[in-house]
Amino acid sequence: MKVFFKLFISVVVILCISLSTFGYFLIINSFKNNVQMEVSQALEQFELIKFSINSNVSTLESKNKIVLESVIDNVLNGNIYTNLIGIYSSDKEKITSSFPENLEITEALEKVQSSNLIYKIKKMDDKYIFITSGYLKEDKEPLFLIIGKDITKIIIEYEQMKKIYMFIYFLIALIGIIIILILTLLIISPIKKINDLAKKIAKGDYKSRIKITSNDELGELGKSFNTMTEAIEKSFEQIKQTSIQKEEFVTNFAHELKTPLTSIIGYSDMICSKNLKPEQIKEYSQYIWNEGMRLESLSQKLMNLIMLNCQNFVFEELSVTEIFQDIIQTTKVMLDKNNITLDNKLDESDILVEYDLFKTLILNIIDNSRKANATKIFITGKKSLKNYEITISDNGCGIPKKDLSRITEAFFIVDKSRAQKQYSAGIGLALSEKIVKLHKGTLRFESELEKGTNVIITL
Repeated sequence: MKVFFKLFISVVVILCISLSTFGYFLIINSFKNNVQMEVSQALEQFELIKFSINSNVSTLESKNKIVLESVIDNVLNGNIYTNLIGIYSSDKEKITSSFPENLEITEALEKVQSSNLIYKIKKMDDKYIFITSGYLKEDKEPLFLIIGKDITKIIIEYEQMKKIYMFIYFLIALIGIIIILILTLLIISPIKKINDLAKKIAKGDYKSRIKITSNDELGELGKSFNTMTEAIEKSFEQIKQTSIQKEEFVTNFAHELKTPLTSIIGYSDMICSKNLKPEQIKEYSQYIWNEGMRLESLSQKLMNLIMLNCQNFVFEELSVTEIFQDIIQTTKVMLDKNNITLDNKLDESDILVEYDLFKTLILNIIDNSRKANATKIFITGKKSLKNYEITISDNGCGIPKKDLSRITEAFFIVDKSRAQKQYSAGIGLALSEKIVKLHKGTLRFESELEKGTNVIITL
């Protein structure tokens, strides 16, 4: 059974039970109050009539039917409560009575004890008689007094009240069911929307969202579901992007292997199968050597990339000045050979690094500046309360803005023709990014074409 029907039926049942219980107690209490009033009046009238009859002691002792009837007539003439009085002997024989013959009332005497009065409602044709019975005289030959009052009006009012309440009950129940139906639909509607959205997500639609129309718990649920959907969409996009990158990685890796291998095989075949001049053999051998160097560089960088995911490194506090002095010495020959000047301005501080990895990071960035045909490289280091920021700037050819977000992807190359001449496989910056992450830092790039590039490392 669906939640809608469970909720709807449950509330309707509660409403019906509540109305029935309320109506039952309302009508019963009203009827009981009316009957209790009759009991009180009956007690007063019984004692009054008993006193009136007992005032004539000689009349009672004679037990003369004619005399007793006369006494009763006198009592009835002065009584507005009842016109039904009966006097009975101890053996339940009628001495005198104004009760109809078809109304059996002697059974009301069976439970009379001492001063207790017995109350009973008897139906006679279409009327209801409230009967009160008790001792009129208690001695060796006791007499019983029975009085009655027509309470048909009370019973009719009771029945009419039941009919009116049943009409009101069904009217309220009908209105209540309609209201409950509307409210249930309003409550279930957001849940149904969430269910429909879940089905869309299951089919691959991650763009749909729930329209929030309230600030209650269901509204909060809708907001949470939208947040979850956004997270799923982002995760899916990341997975999708990762899948694309993996495909590109495999494609680029295969291409990077195929190109040098094709050249090596082709030139080797020419050297082996043809009679070549020494100059040609030397030229072709140089091609083979160049392609071999590319493969060596590719394999070394791939190995470094893989090893970064597998090793546990020891980090230590080292002086920034000392680290960069060593880096400058390491790059001096390469920079002089390419007519590149390297200057620096570093705030003195100790930084927590793994020395070899950090040196590899800086060397990779400087080497990229060389490959970008830079003639000047400037390194600055600024110390703050929590971080140390290193900026490596060059005046090279720059990077197109559309490529800035992808330059740390493995095998991604901005200028493939230049990269081939310089044995570049597009892995250096991917390696650099992993090193920065191992140092729990950030790596950012700022670049303009024909103006240069800034690489900002924050540790």
